[in-house]
Amino acid sequence: MLASRGKNMSQIARHAIRNQMNGTGLVYVGRRLRMERTFHTITCKAIKFRTADATTGSTNTSQSANVQMNRWRRFSNATNEYGTDGITPPAAQIAPSEDSEVISVRRKILSNTVLSRQHMTPEIALHLITPECAIYHQPVGAGSNGADTGFSADPFWGFFWPGGQAITRFILDTAHVFRGKTVLDVGCGCGASTIAALMVGARRVTANDIDPVALQATLLNAERNGITGNRLVVSGDNFISNGADTQTSNQYEVVLIGDLFYDIEIAVDLHPWIQRLARAGTEIYIGDPGRHGITETGVLSNMELLTRYKLPENVCLENSGFSYANVWQFHLPSEGK
Repeated sequence: MLASRGKNMSQIARHAIRNQMNGTGLVYVGRRLRMERTFHTITCKAIKFRTADATTGSTNTSQSANVQMNRWRRFSNATNEYGTDGITPPAAQIAPSEDSEVISVRRKILSNTVLSRQHMTPEIALHLITPECAIYHQPVGAGSNGADTGFSADPFWGFFWPGGQAITRFILDTAHVFRGKTVLDVGCGCGASTIAALMVGARRVTANDIDPVALQATLLNAERNGITGNRLVVSGDNFISNGADTQTSNQYEVVLIGDLFYDIEIAVDLHPWIQRLARAGTEIYIGDPGRHGITETGVLSNMELLTRYKLPENVCLENSGFSYANVWQFHLPSEGK
């Protein structure tokens, strides 16, 4: 992705998919994932989202972090009502100066996206970057010679990637699988899978992404779809690099992974992590159109294909070369295999 600076946003999205098909992957995202092992303590001080109701026991989150989380939640609740355009929160509801960072991020999201149902899950309205958005046609690459999009990292959360669309459709179509369960949505992006799980009755869902802007996009999208209450938790922890397997398996019955197997290198990190979760009894569902991280690694031999969806025409155009997306369930190999 770094080599693609200067291209239009539409070209960037297609370039990312071509790289994934060639096995080179999303270089920028992969580098971030591997480098930011202590992301939540270094660059995300304002949004340590670990709260008491997100855990099964005590929490080690500091009091100041909990206070900040309450501020983010308060603003989240305050923007549940939208303005006459259906997108912008009423100005009167934007309040304390202590929330200025949150307000700024949310305004950037809202001003650079449109509400869209042009995807495989039209039941869910999402703030997405589409051809109608100016940012879609702008060069991307944070801080690159005037080509800055206004976000600290490339806004991958603004696209509803094909694996995410497939797993979100699967959740809505098989509500009984997720009803009453605790769910972790890893690399949640725009939050569609999180929202779907809550819509079908999951007991609690943690939306997880190392990009704090993605977490705010998830909250905005959840609010827009009527998600309220304490069943939704957001987390900036890097679960994969931190290797918090025991903690994760104790808290979550289901783990959702959409579009994370984008190259072989990231699969090397993901495969042992999900193996340990599976040994602890966690159900693992993976959505992907068939990138190299799945097709050219050993992970595919441990996956059961549950369903395959044909992608809508507009999604095919944005994701050059992919016409279908799959949902797999990961299983440990049988003894002797």
